[in-house]
Amino acid sequence: MKIVSKQKFKDAYFKYGLEKGGWSQSYWEKFFEPEEKVPMRYAIEEPSSPEHNRMMIVSDHDEYRLFFFTEESEESFFGR
Repeated sequence: MKIVSKQKFKDAYFKYGLEKGGWSQSYWEKFFEPEEKVPMRYAIEEPSSPEHNRMMIVSDHDEYRLFFFTEESEESFFGR
């Protein structure tokens, strides 16, 4: 994972996120635009292949991580 600025994280969010997957402008504004109470880091792992097209964002108390699954790895991860 590469640590990036909030702007680069936002650019990746809108480049890769699909509205049909829930990654909308309103989602961004609700969860990422409000001023953070704790200084946040932003990390991205770019898709490693065209099949890695399922964007995921995980957060903990001080970091957001954006990464990608394949359809199969997403199903396996969520036990479908």
